[in-house]
Amino acid sequence: MALTLTGINRYPIKSCRGHAVARAVVEPWGLAGDRRWMLVNDEGLVLTAREYPQLVLVTPVLITPVLITPGLDVDGLLVQAPDAEPLLVPTPDGSALINVRVFSSELAAAPASDEAHAWFSKVVGEPVRLVYLDDPTRRRPNPRYSREEDRVSFADGYPLLLATEESLAALNGLIAKGPRPEEGP
Repeated sequence: MALTLTGINRYPIKSCRGHAVARAVVEPWGLAGDRRWMLVNDEGLVLTAREYPQLVLVTPVLITPVLITPGLDVDGLLVQAPDAEPLLVPTPDGSALINVRVFSSELAAAPASDEAHAWFSKVVGEPVRLVYLDDPTRRRPNPRYSREEDRVSFADGYPLLLATEESLAALNGLIAKGPRPEEGP
């Protein structure tokens, strides 16, 4: 059976809205720019859309200097959410690190600006921090299912996550038949 790639989606911030891309660079730890950012609570524990569904309303866009103004030395994210002003979040340089936890993985990550923490805290409704995985070689996937040299970003477990059109259609059908079909897929 032949398979056809019908889409590539990148999620710059774990559990926030993703966006389709026409092409992507595959790095050893996942798609370039995919899940290198995440939100954590005051204890450094990951926040996911499973517990904080409002995260899926946050639209992050990766930016590079050429997309803003030629000659401007800024890269990072532009984030938008309902009832919040858009915010430009520069990529941290990695000079300051905090300990964070993604499920069973503990590692260091670079905190974003205080302005970004405040923006996301307002959107989420409680104190949170935005962090960046400045060194994507820090996190190993589950050692039971990976090689010693494998690495992963802030994705749940593995560098690439694949789904078939049929499995997504089946999931959307289950959602439509579920207790809150008005929420839709």
